[in-house]
Amino acid sequence: MTALFPEWKPNTAYAVDERIRYADKLYRVVQAHTSQSDWTPDKTPALFAEVAKPGEIPVWRQPTGAQDAYGKGDRVRYPDENGAVFESNVDGNVWEPGVYGWKTIE
Repeated sequence: MTALFPEWKPNTAYAVDERIRYADKLYRVVQAHTSQSDWTPDKTPALFAEVAKPGEIPVWRQPTGAQDAYGKGDRVRYPDENGAVFESNVDGNVWEPGVYGWKTIE
């Protein structure tokens, strides 16, 4: 499925919410910019947030800021890939499942 998304390239203008792939991972652009060779998606969380591949439920990760906070309806597995599925019931969710803002799905 990742092949359906454009590969990240340097010297390219990216818009907010655009989806790209890099090193077999998907990322969402969180700040409009023109990419540079040293601003790769895996190294610049101010510009990109990793997102789950279509059909996958990712393992919960602590957000680093507003750019990668979970939105209402986002689903995660916690505490690992075999863990329960939780769904965020608030936008801007930076809390760990079971603390605040999550409901158990399965």
